[in-house]
Parts: sequence; structure tokens; C-alpha cells
Amino acid sequence: MGVERELKFSVSEDTARAVAGHALLRLAGAPRARLLQSWYFDTPDLDLGAAGLVLRLRDAAGVSVVTVKARGSDALGAERSEWEWRALDSSAAGGLGPRDLRQALRLTLLGGFAQARGLDAAALKQLLEPRFGTRFERQTWQLAWGDARIEVALDRGVCQARRAEGLVDTPLCELELEVLDGGLEPAWDLAWTLAQDLALLLSPVDKARRAAALLAGERPRALPEPGALAREATLRQAVQDWLQTACAQLAVWAERIGSADEERDVHQFRVVLRRLRTALRWLAPSLGRAAAGWLRAELRWAHQLAGLVRDDDVALQLLRQVRTIEVDAAAQAAVLAQRIEAQRAIHRAALCSYGRSARFGRLLLALGRCSACAAHGEPAGRGEQEGTGARGQRALRRLAEHALRDDSRGWRAASRACVGALQAARAGQRPGAEDTARLHALRIASKRLRLSAERMAGLLPRGPRQRQLHAGKLAAALQSGLGDWHDAERLLLEAAAARPAMPALCTWLEARALAMLQAVASQQEVA
Repeated sequence: MGVERELKFSVSEDTARAVAGHALLRLAGAPRARLLQSWYFDTPDLDLGAAGLVLRLRDAAGVSVVTVKARGSDALGAERSEWEWRALDSSAAGGLGPRDLRQALRLTLLGGFAQARGLDAAALKQLLEPRFGTRFERQTWQLAWGDARIEVALDRGVCQARRAEGLVDTPLCELELEVLDGGLEPAWDLAWTLAQDLALLLSPVDKARRAAALLAGERPRALPEPGALAREATLRQAVQDWLQTACAQLAVWAERIGSADEERDVHQFRVVLRRLRTALRWLAPSLGRAAAGWLRAELRWAHQLAGLVRDDDVALQLLRQVRTIEVDAAAQAAVLAQRIEAQRAIHRAALCSYGRSARFGRLLLALGRCSACAAHGEPAGRGEQEGTGARGQRALRRLAEHALRDDSRGWRAASRACVGALQAARAGQRPGAEDTARLHALRIASKRLRLSAERMAGLLPRGPRQRQLHAGKLAAALQSGLGDWHDAERLLLEAAAARPAMPALCTWLEARALAMLQAVASQQEVA
């Protein structure tokens, strides 16, 4: 068994054309070029993929190679177990042969997969078939970088899958940095050097996952949100989990935003950015203030771009509700919707451009590198010596206690500051500018407390844990209600500033915003 160590990057065709001209690769000499055809075998229900296994037969110039890979050890899949050998009796024409299958069962995790299901080689062979594949040209360069030997591979071609309507394909264009000898750290350093000139977008989606998504008629999916931390978790594990998962999520959501126009993709991209910014507030002492500050500044820029599109989407959703209410308001809503749709097209184009940019690529690389430092025990900033073992557990509990204490205090203070505004709302009065700012501060404080309770309350003793979880639920309800109010208020400002005037729409939005705020006031009264 070997360990595959590589970083995968999604690149555009423009970037792919620029790769060969990069100074480092010119120094490496002329690339080696090969045409590669791969078939991925799985059961009709894709059980291998669900188990985190890949069974591949690859053909290059008539030479077939069988490969079995396991799921990566982290969210980015940078390191994973791999078994590979020249095919014994498999070929492009004949498919997977029985001798190769028996070898796979004997030497790799495929044996455990089959045993758990009570399958022998013959039964498994009946189930396995080439479900999808890839066909691409690979150009490779080899570099000595640091204390490692690294192969840079540029792959351009297609993923293929056979569906009911026939053979379908989707473009494939990616760059891989595979460590042939040495550790993974030099690959991160090489990637950062290349990323100063090239838009390299770190990607957790390998070729098998991309082709499997094509087979299902879907696009690659992002990982779910990290769950609550276990009691035995360490500070290092928290850094790795929060940063690396967020990095993988951002990469996929950005790709989805660029490939189709779906509101949910932008919303999820923005949610990950916001939660990551909050996590960096907690982790700043461990990462180092300078590194955390740089990351937060880059995330703020990305969050602003995504926020413009998300605000447009929410405004359009709200305006669609007006069309069924009142004739004059509906007519004015239709006019404003046209303006916002035109504005959204500009905002979305800016977000898509950013999602393909070298700047976004460097943000992903920095997140991935920081999480890799945590995973391998490399210096990441002050407090790293406390990152592991019992000391790491104590360090994480201290972090949780401080974060939850600070977020709880901030939330309670923001709640007290809004008592007058909520009492006035119950009496039918809209908030003034100062109260609006206080309500906005309460919305942000509610978001922070909700996230800290979700992720870290489980690290506390039973009594404090239950109190924090209860407060987190109250904060979540407040966040939702104040979010609805905030959306109506923001759209009201646009309608009030519109020319020609939109009085009927403004009246409807004023009533809507007040009703949302009164609902929040009722929740607070019950709580």
C-alpha cells in the first residue's frame, strides 16, 4: 500500500494555457504528454463510492493499470491510501479481469468491503461495471522543491457517464501537484508560488466524484457543516475541522455559483464565509494575529461580494409576494424588481469573476495550509504547543468557555439595548435610526451566539452546556425573526429612494417590517 499525497486545483482554460509558460515550469523543461482513458467501476447503487472507495482501470498507450483508492484522511483529500499495479488480465477491451479483482480483494480495502457484504470475487464481479470515466490529455513536469520531488500534472479533457439518454460528458480541466518523494508541505509552498501568477482554485472534488455527479445528473456537492465538537477534541482538531471543512465548502459552492444560477448556492457560500469569519475570531491567538487578520480581511471582501447578490435575491423573493396583495403596490413592485434584476446581473458577474480569480485561489490555499499545519503539528502561531493531547483538550475548553462567555455577554447586552425598540414595536411604532442600529447589532450578536453554542456548548459540563444550548436556540429564533425584519427594512429604503415614487409599495413594506418586528417582540416576551 502506498499513500497518495497531492493537491488538486480546478483551473480555467485561460489558466491552463498559461501554465506551460510559467517560469518555474519552463525551468523544468518540456512536458511529457500522454492521452489517458480511465474507467471507474462500481455497483449499480454506487456502493463503492458511498464507502469511500475508488476502483479504476486506466489505459495509457495500450498499457492498463488498476488502481484502488480510499477516502482521503481530511476534507480536502490531500492524503489517502492507494494501491496500484500493472493490470494482470484487465484491459480497455475486456474490462476488469478476475485476476485483478482477486488481487484487489487480497491487497486492498476492497476485501473488507466485499466481506462485510458477504460477497466473493465472482459475486462482486457480477455487480461491478464501468459506471463512468474520464478521457484527457495529461502534461507533466517534475520539480525538485524543498526536500521533495513533485510532479505537476495538467489534465484537460472530459468526464464521461452513460445515462438513459446515452453517453454524456462535461469538461475537465485541473492541475495536480503530486508528491513523488517527501512530505506534503513542499507542495503547499510550490502551490503558493504558482498561485502568485495563476488562478489555482484548490478543490476537494476528484475526478471520480466529478464523474459520479455527472452520472447522477447533478453537480458536485459541498460537505455538510461541521458538527458539535466531541468532549475529547483538541484545539488542533478544531482548527483543522473548522478551517479545512470551510475551505472545501467554499471551493465547491464557488464552482457551483460559476456553473449555474441558483439562489441556494450563493446563500450557502455566504453562510460559510460568515461562520468562518466568526471561527477566526476564536482562533486568532492560535493562528497568530497577523495570519488571522489577513484571512478575515480576505473573507470580508468575499462576504461583501456574496452579500450583494444575496440581498438582491432576498429582495426579489419579497417583491414576488407583493404581486398578489394590492394592484398599485404590485405594479410598483414589478418596476422595482426589474431594476433589482438588472443590478443583480452586475453583482453576480462580479461574484463569478471573483470565484475564478487568483485572489480567491490564494484565500483557499491559505485556509488549506493553515488547516494542514494543525493536522501535522507544524507551527501555526502562538499557542500551538497547547494544540494536542490533554493540553490541547484544555486549550480548546478554555477557548470554548471564553467564546461562549463573550458571545453570551454581548448577546444579553444587545438584547437589553433593544428593549425600548421592541416595546415601541408592540405599540405599533416603527424604530428610528438609533433603534434600527441597535436591532441590527442584536441580529449579529444572535448569529454569533447561535454558532458558538452549536459548535462548542458540548465541551462544557452538563449544567452550563444545557444553559448555553437553550440560549443558542433563543438566539437562533431571534436571528431568523430579525433577519426577516431587516430584509423588509432594506427593501423599504430602496423603494423610498426610487424615482418615480412608490408610495403604495412603501406602505406595504412598512407594514411588513413592523409586523416582523412585532413577531420578534412577542418571542422576546415569551422567552
